Amino acid sequence: MLVRILAYFVPFAINFLNGGFFFITAQRFAAADCSAVVVASSVTAWGVAYCLVTMLVSRMVKNSNALALILTGGVILTLTSVGFLTVDGLYLQFLWLIFSGIGAALFCTPFQLFAKSIENQPDNASNKKKSGTVSAASFYTMTWSLGFASGPLAFARVSEKTGFIITMLLALAVTVSVMLIGLMKRKSAAVESAPEKESDNAAAPDGNALFPEKSFTRLAILGWIVGGLGTVTVCQIRSVWPKLGEDMCFDKSQIAYVLAVVSYVQAFTALALCRSKSWMWERIPALLMSFAGIGALLMFAFGKTLPVFYLAACCYGLYTGCTYFYLVYHSLAHPVRSRFFVAGNEVLVGITSMLAPVFGGLLVDFFDFNGAAFIFAAVMVMIAMICQMVILDPVKLAGQK
Repeated sequence: MLVRILAYFVPFAINFLNGGFFFITAQRFAAADCSAVVVASSVTAWGVAYCLVTMLVSRMVKNSNALALILTGGVILTLTSVGFLTVDGLYLQFLWLIFSGIGAALFCTPFQLFAKSIENQPDNASNKKKSGTVSAASFYTMTWSLGFASGPLAFARVSEKTGFIITMLLALAVTVSVMLIGLMKRKSAAVESAPEKESDNAAAPDGNALFPEKSFTRLAILGWIVGGLGTVTVCQIRSVWPKLGEDMCFDKSQIAYVLAVVSYVQAFTALALCRSKSWMWERIPALLMSFAGIGALLMFAFGKTLPVFYLAACCYGLYTGCTYFYLVYHSLAHPVRSRFFVAGNEVLVGITSMLAPVFGGLLVDFFDFNGAAFIFAAVMVMIAMICQMVILDPVKLAGQK
């Protein structure tokens, strides 16, 4: 139990850092009256580093070195927080965002594999091995979402110096937590998952059908499509909303609260999905989550009052909670190639985080309308929904003629 608590503290803390960094840098650029492209580029700088390092990590990560990679990421994020705190400058923020992306990349892929190994440990009462894919996807999505919610909220309520001191302490806490987990693993017969075995079929979660391996591959690719396009929409919220809020004369704390609502609702949605059985294979839930996302983005595009933006944040959090659970679950669920698909998730997030904010910023500057980025995002959700309707064919997934 202590290992699980310490383990799930790590994604909370690391995403607290990143959420705070994204918010404060975007807000600083917006307050300095920079263009939408410059504001959005704060996320892009992070995405470039994150994508490149993730591709490197994906080639070297194993269950045996996952903790060492996470520990290295924690050290880099500690130094990044010190850099933000001691070496100031408007455009120098891009350098620290790059280091933040490196630290995050050393964490994300290794941690998901590590979380799956924790959740797959035998139940002490029955000594039966648990199927930890759902719980790993749920708890991981919940904890990193809570971190992303709390980071901007903290920076909105305290001075910038205090905020960076908090992030430095959290990064140190991550480093200590990972070291403690490593010690406990060595003292108690090492927590590690069974090696993946080649198989032609794997059991569906309801236990009533066997899915061929190619169906899990199809679903993992669908997860990439939905998660990738979903991340494109997230980038518009995180990079354009601070400028929209600033233009509408909302104060910094209100801008942060809206972002916090998105992530808190996302987190509790992911937690509610911890008992999921089969909705990830069905079309009706896909339609419902997509309608929530499209409606939320249109409210962001055309909203005029703060209550409308809070409602949009709630609806959008429902959409992203389902989306990120979807992405993580279908990658971890693959019976043979989960490490490949999990690494692919993070490369995809890096690429979209690198390109999508700048494209959204260009749309805003070209049309001179902040809502243009959100309309573009709503179109992305529609495309993802169409892909779900095509791929989520129960006959094809079951491998029947």
